[in-house]
Amino acid sequence: MDLLVLGPLEVRREGRPVEVRRGRPRRLLLSLLLRRGDPVPQETLVDQLWGDEPPVNADNALHILISYLRKTVAGERLRIDRAPTGYRLVVDPGAVDAFRFEELVARAAATEGDPAAQLRLTSEALSLWRGPALAEAADDAFAQGDVARLDELRVQAHELRGAALLALGRHDEALPDLGRLVREHPFRERLHGQLALALYRAGRQADALAALDRARAALAEELGLDPGPQLQELGRQILRQDPALDAVPARREVPAVVAGPPSAAAVPPPEVPVVPVALTSLVGRGDEVTAVRDALAAHRLVTLTGPGGAGKTRLAAEAVRAPARGVAVWWADLGAVPAGSGVEGAVAAATGTGLASAEDAAVELRRWIGAREAVLVLDTCEHVVDAVGRLAAVLLAGCPGLRVLATSRRPLGLPGELVRPVPPLSLPDPAGGPAAVAASPAVRLFRDRAAAVRPGFVLDGTNAADVARVCRLLDGLPLAIELAAGHAAALSPRKIAELLDDRLRLLGEGEGSGRHAGLRAAVDWSYGLLSGDEARFLDRLSVFAGPFPLEAGVEVAGAGLPTDGLRLLLSLVRQSLVAADDDHFRLLDTIRASAAARLAAEPDDALAAADRHAGWYARFAEDADRAIRGADQAGWLPELRTARADLRAALQHCLHGARPRPALGARIACSLSWWWSYEGSFAEARTWIAAARAAGPHEPRTDARLHLAAGMHAESVGELHVAEQECAEAAAGFAAIGDVRGEARSLLHLGTARWALGRPGEAAAAQDRSIALFRSARHDSGAGLGLVLRARTALDQGDTALARDLLLDARHVLRRAGDPHLVALCLDQLARTCLADGAVAEAAATAQEGLDVFETVAHPEGVAASLQTLGQVRLALDDPAGATRFLLRAATTAADLGHRAALTESLELLAEATAGPDPVLAARLLGSAEHLRTTAGLARTTAQRSRLDGWQPRLRRTLADRYAAEVTAGSLEPVEDLLDAAGRDRGVASGTGPAA
Repeated sequence: MDLLVLGPLEVRREGRPVEVRRGRPRRLLLSLLLRRGDPVPQETLVDQLWGDEPPVNADNALHILISYLRKTVAGERLRIDRAPTGYRLVVDPGAVDAFRFEELVARAAATEGDPAAQLRLTSEALSLWRGPALAEAADDAFAQGDVARLDELRVQAHELRGAALLALGRHDEALPDLGRLVREHPFRERLHGQLALALYRAGRQADALAALDRARAALAEELGLDPGPQLQELGRQILRQDPALDAVPARREVPAVVAGPPSAAAVPPPEVPVVPVALTSLVGRGDEVTAVRDALAAHRLVTLTGPGGAGKTRLAAEAVRAPARGVAVWWADLGAVPAGSGVEGAVAAATGTGLASAEDAAVELRRWIGAREAVLVLDTCEHVVDAVGRLAAVLLAGCPGLRVLATSRRPLGLPGELVRPVPPLSLPDPAGGPAAVAASPAVRLFRDRAAAVRPGFVLDGTNAADVARVCRLLDGLPLAIELAAGHAAALSPRKIAELLDDRLRLLGEGEGSGRHAGLRAAVDWSYGLLSGDEARFLDRLSVFAGPFPLEAGVEVAGAGLPTDGLRLLLSLVRQSLVAADDDHFRLLDTIRASAAARLAAEPDDALAAADRHAGWYARFAEDADRAIRGADQAGWLPELRTARADLRAALQHCLHGARPRPALGARIACSLSWWWSYEGSFAEARTWIAAARAAGPHEPRTDARLHLAAGMHAESVGELHVAEQECAEAAAGFAAIGDVRGEARSLLHLGTARWALGRPGEAAAAQDRSIALFRSARHDSGAGLGLVLRARTALDQGDTALARDLLLDARHVLRRAGDPHLVALCLDQLARTCLADGAVAEAAATAQEGLDVFETVAHPEGVAASLQTLGQVRLALDDPAGATRFLLRAATTAADLGHRAALTESLELLAEATAGPDPVLAARLLGSAEHLRTTAGLARTTAQRSRLDGWQPRLRRTLADRYAAEVTAGSLEPVEDLLDAAGRDRGVASGTGPAA
């Protein structure tokens, strides 16, 4: 077992990664690790993990996390022991990269006289780093001392490595790293001296003296100090060309490869669950799976119908689990969607679409899907069948490559719908012998599930008739059979059959009949066998809208119960009342509905459970917000997507529930604001942020956070004056309470709003102040983003040299931060700067690299920006057809997001690309863009105005008297129609397929 903490936490067993849940489980593991085998008191761990808001039973919650870690990561070289004073992590130091790193640096420092050994040791030590140290706990007080110590040792290792390379006469190899290092650490005199010496030995005496001047200036301006005597003496030696500075002959026998942080482009894509994964085999459904696949091949809308518990969801999952090459599969679970609304949002989440407008959600979904080849599964539709029908009709009419597979207790009622009832499992012939009984799919299901809870269970002549009777009583319904078989550990098949028969007679004709009665009998009977604590625990679990982690279930449902929550949860899993799926648990819809009805009869308990649920997800959202803008971003994105339904449920309870919790709801909304922006979920964000503000007043920090959240999303949809006002108020609010990072973030967005409003001087002032604040707070991702945006402003002001310097600085800072999407943003801005300098080939390669990263990390706003840049590259190469392909994708991506500023710029660039081959269309595109600018109040930046002035006069001359009329016509034409026309003219399908 290896523990890697010099970057995002990784646990590896025999070289293979072991997934550890993000948030508190990882922070707990790091807290124990940093004590180096010493016990950590239980109360200390609770304080570190929960701060001022510990759960109701904090000791039990901690025990759950410890149990989870023991199950997940414990092995021969790592274990968690219970000591008299707390918990301790026992780990082989050689299995921890941070401990190996410290040992290697210490050995390297002890080999000053052997540069070859020193180079080998420091290179090995530095190769262990993959990103910021202890990334998951970087903001936790318990880790900050160790983070600072490891960062200092890392710089020392670089200094030792530089000294070794210079001693070996390999100044050419030392130069690239030394140039970067002095930018990152401007006050390290030893690094400045090494850089100057390497430059001198490379024959660059003037550059060496200039490097020393920069060091002198940095020390004087920032610290008011003069360089030390060693640096001053080096300057004098360089001036007199002292022979003592000459290099020794280079010796190459020692490899000196330093592994830097992983390339941003190599970051794995977020793992978004598509089709539910079952932990048990599918029994007796092989023919039905084939039939459903054949039906989907022949029909575009197939609905699987049947009563609850018939196995519709499981059958649908198997039918779409292995799609044809190039066919996407999107799974939308509608079970947690309220009856009134929310279908479009659930489908948008499943497809990865960001909805900008709730009113036009169906149209936006249709546009985003376009001509993609895909299967959309709409699971559990019966309570929203009308809304599902309306949405499916729009999507099927406008998306020729889309097929829809629905599961519902009743059909959708659309033309062309193929309805396939899901039959129960085949039952054994009452007159058949044991062999015939054993061949029945219903009996095989009972046998398999019974064996899972009662090892050694076999079907034989003594119990076959009783198992067959159970299956007939339950009408072959898979869920009912699984519930019954879940009790086989304690009851014989004969006893199960007797109890079921009694339950069915109690229901009677007036309580439902047939399959509904069989399922209700199984559910009610299973519930009746639970202990009081098990029953209460199950009912409380109904507050979860989707999959939930173990500790959440125990904390929310187990509060105040005398029986241990973990035991209760596992008992319910064994009885098939709770489904286990990897690290998460969930209630089947039928079970949830039954449990929710019982919980509603106890309003005080229901409200208390909902409060605990909201509190847990508030802390979860805050953990995510703290970590998602760093090196572990790709890990947090799927965690948030999995929790989406419960985050919405928590917000609904806090802001619109029977007993509102406005402060808690505001915390959740603020914590999710950046993620919503990243995902392009602007409409959802603005809805919840407005609700949180309306529920106020709030304390000053929350009020400032809400102003910032509102400003961010106003900026994203082009409401720039609103964004400027909100961000200015946020900056003032954070400054008043001394929140440096909050003020810095607000100023960053304020600068963006002012830049977009055509006021680059004011934008630059806000950005410079933001960068200074971020640097004072040692916040690399914020400072790096600020440098990128400041470079954009410099470019608009015509200062390409300053823009390049800022971007070079940004790349160094963002390497430390480890946030791939910010690295891509830097690449895109660098590409635009290269274009302004005429370096078209460099711009093309850099922009494509940025697009690859944005697509890998699924950041649609960044994708649109990179596509615009690539379109401008093709225009610079006089390739309007190639430019059109990129710009069509940019425009449709921006339109799907509701990002009016990006859409407007895309339309103007697209007009430029089509001006030669189709001047009429170009004028109409300009008219549409101008209409958008006017209605949204979007001023052109200096660069945009300059570009337009370069080609628009030619279009005016070409069209002459027709120009004004065509511009007016374009202002009245729907944007999607203009994009379709541009695609047809150039042989491109707008919004679909990769750009060539």
